[in-house]
Amino acid sequence: MAPLIKYKEVSPQYIKSILASFFNPAYAASIRINDNVVEVVWEMVSKSKECTKALNLVPRPAGFIPGASFVAMQLAKLGQRLLAHQDEDIANTCKSAASSAYSTRIRMASHGL
Repeated sequence: MAPLIKYKEVSPQYIKSILASFFNPAYAASIRINDNVVEVVWEMVSKSKECTKALNLVPRPAGFIPGASFVAMQLAKLGQRLLAHQDEDIANTCKSAASSAYSTRIRMASHGL
């Protein structure tokens, strides 16, 4: 396992806990943490945060043809979320997309490729 050189202040356990939250503990345990892995994980988390911010701008589905009061309520809730900076966690939809997109890149970075 290549030691962390650029990111020596980053605990490998923190990176593994992030990986476990996106994938699963077994996958996280199989990854050798090195500088390349840290960079790919940072990119994955950043893209997931962008995805979550975009999802937060989408009104929640109504399940019926929305009337004016529903639209007003959704816009009010959107405004409240934006002002309160709520929904800071990464949306499951975004985690799922990121785990599909980054799984191979992380494993390759783990092997120094």
